[in-house]
Amino acid sequence: MKTSFAFVVSCSFLAGPALAQAPAPPTAKGATTGFMHAIHATNNLETTTAFYKEVFGVSSAIRPFASDGPRLLTNSPQANLRVSMLPLPGQGFNFELTEFTNVEPRITGQQPALSDPGAPHMKFLVRDIEPVMAGVRKMGHAIITSSGKPVSIKVEGGEARAIFFRDPDGYIVEAVQVSAPADAPAGNIVGAIMGLTVRDMDADMKFWGDRMGFEPVGDKKFASDPALMDLYGLQKGSSYRTMTAVVPGSKARIEFLEFKGMPRKEFSIRVTDPGASGMAIRVQNIEQLITQLKAEGIRVSSKNGEIVEWSATIRNVFIKDPNGLNLELVGTAPGAPASPPRPSQQAPAPSAQ
Repeated sequence: MKTSFAFVVSCSFLAGPALAQAPAPPTAKGATTGFMHAIHATNNLETTTAFYKEVFGVSSAIRPFASDGPRLLTNSPQANLRVSMLPLPGQGFNFELTEFTNVEPRITGQQPALSDPGAPHMKFLVRDIEPVMAGVRKMGHAIITSSGKPVSIKVEGGEARAIFFRDPDGYIVEAVQVSAPADAPAGNIVGAIMGLTVRDMDADMKFWGDRMGFEPVGDKKFASDPALMDLYGLQKGSSYRTMTAVVPGSKARIEFLEFKGMPRKEFSIRVTDPGASGMAIRVQNIEQLITQLKAEGIRVSSKNGEIVEWSATIRNVFIKDPNGLNLELVGTAPGAPASPPRPSQQAPAPSAQ
């Protein structure tokens, strides 16, 4: 476990914030050719953006989002949408906060345990964890870590301090204090990594690795290090294992976790429900990919289980990964250039969430 955690930290200090990672050539090993952003649906944007500004010092304007495409993407015919795209320093890891209204029924309060398959989290790598803790205490949201305070964990070359807690929507957040290199970006945040809890690491990597082209690395053995048990909020008799991967065609990273020794329940909620999460990634040959995924039992969430014609060149669709995580796949129309231009602020990029 020490090696895999250190690998996550050391590989996260990668250059160049950008609104979306450029897609890789269409000869990518798997379906994925680039990363766009992480996704998190909120109950109230003002409340949640205030939390991230107070705790992590990041903010972005809240703006309305044209409804037609999102309604098809989320299969919510009357939904209205507002968004705030938080730019997270470190490697262009943008975090899209959304608020859907006029959705019936609008289900709130759905919160997974960290150990539940499909449970997402966002790992913030910071220079100093104390301002983070001051903000968490001020905002008064739940702490997941058993001891209720930052835990010292051993990593390659030293130690880090980390803690898990929840944001106003119950979304799971991790803060990790690390030693930032000299070329790390200014400010407290020096990197970010998306996390996902899986049901079965070996089986689920067939989707993420074989089909989507990710190349996860890490120790496949389960462990029960006391400090990390505290950090994860686990009880005696439980254990965990982790793997990490770079999103193909980008520098963004994702961390996969698996737990055993406790009850687990799949966390799979609609794109529009507060607390829902996911990420938007670029893919090649989207029509062929969706046909293959359907044949393999992957769930498609968009209207009628079909790809949405977002524009003359862009095609996108929401699916569920094997654990219930919402994934927005963004591709191109047949015959269109492999790298369509990003839509303008007046016609925002194609993430409904």
